[in-house]
Amino acid sequence: MSGEFDPTLELGFPTDKMLVCGCRGFLTCNDSVGDLCEDIMPNGRHFYDVLCRYDFLVTYVLGREEAVAGNVPKYALPFLKAHGASDNIIYERSKEDLRLMPEAKTSLEYLAALLPTYITSSAYEQTMLAIENALDVPLCESACAESGMDHCVLGRVASKKLRETADTISSLEIPDTKYRLNVPMSLDEKDIKIPSVLDEALGDGMVETGRAFMESCVPMNSSKKAYRLLDLRRQNGIDLDGTVYIGGDHTDYQILDLIRDGYGLSMAYNASDFAIRGSTITVISESATAGAFLTDVFYDKGIQAVTDLADSWSRGYLESGDVPDSNLKERLLSERTPFPKVYVTRKDNMEDLIEESEKARARLMRRRCAPAGIRTQVSASKGLNDWPLHHWSLDPPSATDL
Repeated sequence: MSGEFDPTLELGFPTDKMLVCGCRGFLTCNDSVGDLCEDIMPNGRHFYDVLCRYDFLVTYVLGREEAVAGNVPKYALPFLKAHGASDNIIYERSKEDLRLMPEAKTSLEYLAALLPTYITSSAYEQTMLAIENALDVPLCESACAESGMDHCVLGRVASKKLRETADTISSLEIPDTKYRLNVPMSLDEKDIKIPSVLDEALGDGMVETGRAFMESCVPMNSSKKAYRLLDLRRQNGIDLDGTVYIGGDHTDYQILDLIRDGYGLSMAYNASDFAIRGSTITVISESATAGAFLTDVFYDKGIQAVTDLADSWSRGYLESGDVPDSNLKERLLSERTPFPKVYVTRKDNMEDLIEESEKARARLMRRRCAPAGIRTQVSASKGLNDWPLHHWSLDPPSATDL
């Protein structure tokens, strides 16, 4: 942590590299906010999925100027509160739901001893506390969504209205349509309905106390993640070319893209579409060890060594290759999980990597069976046919800003 004794500094060798990582796909294999919605609300998983689709549509498809990717935890908070959530309930449920990736604790301990290590997560702070307790890594600093539940009281009328609104949101259908970066497409008819309903539900249609409660949440969205990187750079005096970022969510795209362009190590780990598009390296693994191994190579030899290793990646090559930490190599080779896949992310292999990685991510984030008696999804009526489609809008801080 900041202020702790660092022998390298005492010897006159300042640290010139740092690691920032997300949780999902690298350290944990569950979607904490989605799990909370499923645990606490009727039809909560589908409710959460609709919020995610809305966040995606307004940010990346409709390209709204004020939209920022990653606001789903903020949107969900008043509805969780209306269904009885409290700080203690969220913490206890998060602790019960938490599934760490194999070797997550060991890998993070190794990395935190090697270089300054930070977690940036979109999880609620109650969930982050459960993750920190499970990992028990004292040298790791984290940032997450500010999400206190107990400072606000919702009356019975307001809670009832929010529960009714949640039912309306849960009734919306989500199409299978996929939208591609910078490729204009017609908006699916079912997707037309989602922004129309949620603009009202999260805006003027929300009760005043619910809106105030929602605005009290400070989510770790894509912009907050980017500016946290700025703060860490200033704090440590480390440039982008000395930074490792391990992420997998679409809200990680901006940072991954910035670090890749700044010649740092931008690693998409069991990642979604957008994260891969911003990465230098794509990793598909059922364990966290590969992330620690590649970070160690970068720390010792730099980005070119990592890309060279990824181009030749195989079990045989690794067995005979020269690596900084032979013990870490042996641990990677001896794991019972399937041998990880590592690729340099290029234009000519990107679509194949996205397909393979998203399938692996879906397996890792496997959904639990819904409780008996939970309400089923209701078909939505058709929406407006003339909803406009704009180009994608991705405007992160520039590399010079960072």
